[in-house]
Amino acid sequence: MDRETKLEATISRFKQLQKIANIGNWELDFYSGMAIWSEITCHIYGIPNDDIIHTYEEWESFIHPSDIEYVKSIIASSQKTFSNYNFHHRIIRPDGSVKHIYSQVEYLFDTGGNPTGLYGVAHDITDIINLKNGLIKSETNIRLIMDLIPLSIYARDPDGYYIFGNHVFLNHYGISAEELNNKHLRDFVRSPQEYAELTRQDQQVLSSNEKLFVSEFKQADHTGEVKAWRIIKVPFTPEGHNKKAILGIAEDITSRKKQEEDLINLTNSLSKRNKDLEQFSHMVSHDLRGPLATLMGISEVVDNIKLEQEDISFFINGIKESLIKLDKIVRVLNDITSLSS
Repeated sequence: MDRETKLEATISRFKQLQKIANIGNWELDFYSGMAIWSEITCHIYGIPNDDIIHTYEEWESFIHPSDIEYVKSIIASSQKTFSNYNFHHRIIRPDGSVKHIYSQVEYLFDTGGNPTGLYGVAHDITDIINLKNGLIKSETNIRLIMDLIPLSIYARDPDGYYIFGNHVFLNHYGISAEELNNKHLRDFVRSPQEYAELTRQDQQVLSSNEKLFVSEFKQADHTGEVKAWRIIKVPFTPEGHNKKAILGIAEDITSRKKQEEDLINLTNSLSKRNKDLEQFSHMVSHDLRGPLATLMGISEVVDNIKLEQEDISFFINGIKESLIKLDKIVRVLNDITSLSS
């Protein structure tokens, strides 16, 4: 293979590499004011591949209106010292589509050290920017979803530093999402014992690589009110990390625990009252039996025998005493009925 053929093969491979990487190059001559664009540069800017000669003004016309002042300031700053520069910017192609470009530019000098032109590369990073924006949007949507869930959701790295927390978690500690940055577990615990227990739970999850269920964990919120939480902790690997972290999902069961305690207290109270009523019933039935037996005995005597005046007086006194006892029992029953209503 002769020298010319080798050169053509090298140029062909170079163009192929540019196409794969979506990177074009160009060269501007200060004396003529004209720039030569490579085929890939033309492709990136959406013009015919053979339209390779352009002025600086033509290139500038592609720049997105929102980026033009920024681009001009970068170029003006470099011209003061003829230093190389790079920048990100957007272009609008003839078909109206927008592309994100990363440009890197170097000055060319003659043997006397005078600048003669510029050499640069244009990298189409549109797909990268779109992917990044898509990830940011996905992360934003995930956070919105987490904030809609009425559970406390948070993540801690293996060293105990918080990665994120949703609004329920933040409200419990009375802080904002910005204030959570660089916060450690020890910044939120209420005692050394609480810190030791939560750390033990985290280490158990990380070492076993299995989820952990905590049926009840009590902790005071930022106002001092004690809350009861039911927690599930699972190991996971956050985006951009190579170490596993802790994902915690906690349900506030304070109201439920209060209802359970109230139900237990009510059950105990009803049980005690039932026993008291049983004892009272036994007492009343015993106390009623005496006066009733007396009255029944007197009525039988009166029916079966003829009584003298003295005997009648005796039986009448007995009836009065029995009626007084019955009256007392009725009064007690009325008092109990009043208290229970």
